[in-house]
Amino acid sequence: MKLPFERTLFEEFISQTLRKFEQHLRNEKMTEGTIRQRMRGATEFARFITDRPHRYRERTAGSI
Repeated sequence: MKLPFERTLFEEFISQTLRKFEQHLRNEKMTEGTIRQRMRGATEFARFITDRPHRYRERTAGSI
């Protein structure tokens, strides 16, 4: 997602942490459906704590 402003250091940290979390899930050999579900929850939480919650009916899979 293209932001109209630069990402903060905290947002960059959260983004890197989400990538590490996804890699951890893959290392644990979880199914793709489980990984997708957990990443959706983690991404939604990350957007919430960075004060950018998702909009109504917006898909939350992916990165912040």
